[in-house]
Amino acid sequence: MEIVALRAYAGGYRGCLVDDGAYLFFQFSRKGRLKRLKSYARDEFSDHDHFSTMMMKFMMPSDFLQPPVVVKALTLDELDRVHTLRKMVHSRSGQILNKESD
Repeated sequence: MEIVALRAYAGGYRGCLVDDGAYLFFQFSRKGRLKRLKSYARDEFSDHDHFSTMMMKFMMPSDFLQPPVVVKALTLDELDRVHTLRKMVHSRSGQILNKESD
């Protein structure tokens, strides 16, 4: 299972994961409650980039992870880990862009 997109909010996370058969949008609360929001068959999209491009109307482009991050299970600890990785990547990207613009 891989996390394709992730956004933190006060009460937990909203995101999208992909497994062998489907892309699944979800909401996961800090209390451990999982709510499945919407799923799409994986074979409806030619690849991960096609899916991401089509779904950016529902989530911010910066929420999408490139490449997706593998998780062992959909748990708060794993989502916290992915969120930390996402913040590190975005932070580094910003630093690189700022250095190049100087």
